[in-house]
Amino acid sequence: MKDPFTERPRIGIKTDDGYELCLKRNCSISPTLLAVIFIFLGVISIIIGIGFYFIGATLVLPFSFLEVFVLVAAYFYNAVHANDYELLRVDNKNVYFESKFGLKYREENFIKSLARILPSEHNNLINLSQGQRSIHIGKYIHSTMRSILEIEIKQALRG
Repeated sequence: MKDPFTERPRIGIKTDDGYELCLKRNCSISPTLLAVIFIFLGVISIIIGIGFYFIGATLVLPFSFLEVFVLVAAYFYNAVHANDYELLRVDNKNVYFESKFGLKYREENFIKSLARILPSEHNNLINLSQGQRSIHIGKYIHSTMRSILEIEIKQALRG
């Protein structure tokens, strides 16, 4: 009998204990490089604002400072969310879910035999539930790959 995990592209990893999946945000730029770019943009904005201030357009400079403030806010927002992730482990008896979104951390444990994948109305995410508790998985994967991920999780829950 063929292993269903080897017949198509896989998202998770089959381990000795079962199945493991870690989904993370796609951060294509390092925090240092992002800071350098934002500082460069901020300095240019302030220089332009000072130039307009000296030629008589005094209201441009406050908007330059506002722009720098927005760049700083965007940098810190990116820094808070750069390490967001979802982790799902399925072993012989349990399903363990862990996620971090910004400053929020969440852990859930389910009994494997009682856990179910249900249709989700929540942004087309995968709904893993047991009784009244449910979690939504797949925030950090492209929507076209969620069906493959759902199949993998269903097979891990059966296996």
